[in-house]
Amino acid sequence: MDHSLADALQYNMQGIHHIINFYDVNCTYMRKLRQHVGNNEFLKFPMEMEIVPGIRIWHVHGHQPQCFSRYAPLYIEGAGWIDGEVIETLWSILNVVSVSTCGMSSPHRQELLDFQMNDSNFMKMIRMGRHLSAKWKNALSASRAAGRAFDSLDSGVPEAERRHWMDMEHAALNMRVDDPSAMDIFQLKTNKAASVRTVEMDLLGQHASSVETPQGTVTWLAQGLAIKESAIHVTKDKRSLKSTATDIQKLAVLRRMDRLSSDILKFIDAVTAYMGSAIEDHDNTTADEAESEWEEQNDDPHSNLPLPFIHIPALPLPSLLGRRNSNKHGLAALADLELQLCIRQANDALQSICFTLVDKAVLFHTKVRPASNQSANTHVWGKVHQADTVLSRHVQIYRKCRKAMVALEADEVLMERYK
Repeated sequence: MDHSLADALQYNMQGIHHIINFYDVNCTYMRKLRQHVGNNEFLKFPMEMEIVPGIRIWHVHGHQPQCFSRYAPLYIEGAGWIDGEVIETLWSILNVVSVSTCGMSSPHRQELLDFQMNDSNFMKMIRMGRHLSAKWKNALSASRAAGRAFDSLDSGVPEAERRHWMDMEHAALNMRVDDPSAMDIFQLKTNKAASVRTVEMDLLGQHASSVETPQGTVTWLAQGLAIKESAIHVTKDKRSLKSTATDIQKLAVLRRMDRLSSDILKFIDAVTAYMGSAIEDHDNTTADEAESEWEEQNDDPHSNLPLPFIHIPALPLPSLLGRRNSNKHGLAALADLELQLCIRQANDALQSICFTLVDKAVLFHTKVRPASNQSANTHVWGKVHQADTVLSRHVQIYRKCRKAMVALEADEVLMERYK
């Protein structure tokens, strides 16, 4: 690559002091390029030439997120709306003859591929004018549409903020060659809510030496929430089995049901170490209601599959007792921990709901609407129903989390966010 770039920069480059170089790994290659060239007596290129590094659009999406704003052609001034690919765009042409070359000898294969590439180059040469003319017309049309869209957005921006953004843009574009991280201002930044795992790690560090709760309380509570989530998935999978399900599919569900039952028993056996006799002293009315709720989800009167009924009891958590009873039995700290974990579990469920809705919208836009026949329409709607099934699971998990938050008497401001 060093020799190729050095030779290219010395060929017919008089009066050119600014180039854009696309390479698949420019994020690492360009860091010490000038140092490598300066230390090599066989490589030379004009040191005053400004080389703007870029990564072709097909490859930049496989890099780290920050590489997109630093090296994508869309963020390089003067690059235009291009993909930056050269060789990859010719693969589709070679695919026409790829099958016929499988049984050829090496000389015959090379001769055929050379002929195919020469024909491709010749056709590009004689059709170049027509294609450039069509691209120019499309660029003019797209430029006008983009200008109208930009003016619509720009009209709502205050003048002071617009000038500040323009100054930041000019500074980033001027510094990008020496410091690619300057382009990070174009990176989309979103404040992602903390997940259950993140909060669990934080709580484990905070309560490692706590005297209010026994050792392992955070892990025990997190396991309880995970069991609740697994129970929803298992019961949904059990009800989704059809009469035509294979033995392998039935066995997979049975194994998950057995594993869930084992996890529930282990969780209940450890309740005394963390909650004492609070559950035994508590009125069983709430527990009976919770069990009937689980049984209603688990029972499927229309199912004729020979699968056993799985009994999912109410898990002994502070949310089962409620805030007042938890405080009465000295479990206020335990209730606070469960509330924090429930909030983060609700965040995870909401994020999954958003992603599923986006997937469903993309399916409608790219698959459902363009479907031109009954077969394609049936296949696509099957994917839509799958997305609906996934969505219903995450919705049910969110409802469980919110119900626990209500039982733990979360403040009104918090409950206003989680409606």
